[in-house]
Amino acid sequence: MRRVDRFGAVGRGERSEGNSMDVDRHWEKVFSLGLTRCYDAEQPILLKGSRNGYVLRVLEGWALATDPHEDGTSKFLELRGRGQLLGETSALSREPCNANVTAVCRTVVQVVTSDRFFAEATGRKEIQVGMFLDAQRQHRTANVRAGLRRFGVVSGLSRLLLDLARTSGAPQVVGIPQTVLARALGVTPRTLYSAFTDLERHRALSARWPVLDITDESVLKELARSEE
Repeated sequence: MRRVDRFGAVGRGERSEGNSMDVDRHWEKVFSLGLTRCYDAEQPILLKGSRNGYVLRVLEGWALATDPHEDGTSKFLELRGRGQLLGETSALSREPCNANVTAVCRTVVQVVTSDRFFAEATGRKEIQVGMFLDAQRQHRTANVRAGLRRFGVVSGLSRLLLDLARTSGAPQVVGIPQTVLARALGVTPRTLYSAFTDLERHRALSARWPVLDITDESVLKELARSEE
């Protein structure tokens, strides 16, 4: 398997841009002064409509954002992982949280108050610019994950795994159950299992749940483009 560096082809390539890297370093400094919290799988992190007063930065694990409906169902929005923020939109808008956020697996976050986050985000122009660019990247990422259903299952799954690996910074996706991946793609777990069988047959990945190793990135990229 061809290894890549942290921000390489399966790393967070977009984050190699200067402003985005500056934002990363800035938030690492800000959040290092906050508290560290650990959430178990399926434990709520944020609730839609609440004013929790905090912003969280994911250190490890995955958080699932959904939009709950009155009938008890909910719409998949996105998955956020290492280095990504939770609750920042509410902190900047001063409005209640606009989604439910739940830990997908054991998830560790750093926490600062919304007031501290707001002050750090609005007090320096270069950080504001960097945040704007980073928000655009995050929006593109969310659109990638939420728009996968228009592709075939194998192509969509390949795109999703590449994107998640990009977030984790390694050719590996750890801790996300099949049911969550199936929900992201809008398919049944059985259909998803069949797609994973195809990816393993092509030797694009090795599945040892809950660990998914990307064994051939180039093949996975070809499969991702197969239904464009």
